[in-house]
Amino acid sequence: MNLRFWPLLLVLALAAAGTWWLLRHVTPPVIQKPVPATHEPDYYFTDATVTTLDNQGKPEAVMTAPRILHHPDDDSVEVFAPRIEYFIAGGQPWQLQADHALLPSGGKLVELDGHVEMQRAANNGGPPLTIYTDKMNVDLNTNIATTADPVEIVQGNSRMTGVGMQAYLKDNRLQLEANIRGYYVRKQ
Repeated sequence: MNLRFWPLLLVLALAAAGTWWLLRHVTPPVIQKPVPATHEPDYYFTDATVTTLDNQGKPEAVMTAPRILHHPDDDSVEVFAPRIEYFIAGGQPWQLQADHALLPSGGKLVELDGHVEMQRAANNGGPPLTIYTDKMNVDLNTNIATTADPVEIVQGNSRMTGVGMQAYLKDNRLQLEANIRGYYVRKQ
């Protein structure tokens, strides 16, 4: 064999041995597949009271609940058996309660679900106005509560039913959408 061939063969053998050694001792980083987010809470509150303030620092709403959960996958807040007192300047506060509530990310919408009851005491000492439905959304930006479900409104002996409603909380105004029936009993 040619003498020039041996140094080349030696360099190739060293390169092969070095490659073999690197493959045995250096492992490439394992690329982990992203774990899909689960709808598991990352924190919770029990026997909680949450107060939101207006621009002047006065209470705008107070919510109490036996259990509140935060879900990090969609940044939502789940509330069990919420009781909400929504204050109106110069008037009686609205009282809301339900079996369950969901606050999607952003916290400016409250989705009430299950035995929703919304009540407001009369300013003149008369009977309170009470609204019953199964689902209701309260937009905290516009102060409007809406539902597409059947609604029953009761005040003393007067009753009204309908399907769909918009309640303008700051104006103390209600608007029923369809199938409106009812009767009004005048105060004696």
